[in-house]
Amino acid sequence: MKAPCRVVFLLSLLAPACGGAELRIASLMIEPVKWDKDANARTFERAIRDAQRQGADLVVTPEGALEGYVVNEVIRATGEKRAELTERFNALAEPCDGPYIRSFQKLCRELKVYLILGLLEADGGKTYNTAILIRPDGTIAGKYRKTHFAQGYSNGDKKGDNPPGYLRGTSYPVFKLHGRKMGIMICYDRQKPIVARNLVANGAEFIINPAFGMMGDCNCRFLTARAKETHVPILFVHPHQTVYSDQGGEIKLDLRPKNDDPRVVVVPVEIGNVATTSP
Repeated sequence: MKAPCRVVFLLSLLAPACGGAELRIASLMIEPVKWDKDANARTFERAIRDAQRQGADLVVTPEGALEGYVVNEVIRATGEKRAELTERFNALAEPCDGPYIRSFQKLCRELKVYLILGLLEADGGKTYNTAILIRPDGTIAGKYRKTHFAQGYSNGDKKGDNPPGYLRGTSYPVFKLHGRKMGIMICYDRQKPIVARNLVANGAEFIINPAFGMMGDCNCRFLTARAKETHVPILFVHPHQTVYSDQGGEIKLDLRPKNDDPRVVVVPVEIGNVATTSP
């Protein structure tokens, strides 16, 4: 694992409409270890600290950062192996008041930063692909549950099925940060126009897109399309790629780090019609 300072992407969102105030967003291009929450919690804590030292207001992890995004391991398995992985999968899921989440709440309170953390969430006997937003005071502002799955929506014990009880979200919440309104969509959601449209209809002025799956030129195409449709900027955060599209659909950054490439870049982005008060 490289030193966290080499896996942090720093994005400044400049908003001239509200007197030149800025929101600095750190995108953590780190591939988590599958099934190992302990290792991932330590790695992301170090990276969050690095981002805060560089002036980040909001830090974003990739999809499934806490447990390593392991649903595909279950989906591809059969027989006894599938049963074993399903049990591990359910045991790995954590409620939003679980011990690892509480540790990140404490970290945000210490560092005075916002954090979007990707995790496998447990709630009422069900599991979800979730991104939670933690405030600088350590409280949870809310969460977004992935609404669209590339693999489909069937649940069961056969190869190709989602694990029993693994469900998609059904709502499109919007969150306030320093007077701005932010939407979150997760990975495959970026391919469905309805997701970004619903977020913007609910008031989102910019969108954060944590992901784990496909990387490459396709992400530039998806972000360009969604930004042109909604007229809001979008930031895509992946373990091996960060893409930023402005509100007109122009790709301002496509970062695909290799080896010891620098991982810190600052980009000015204009957001229109921004409120001037914080929540």
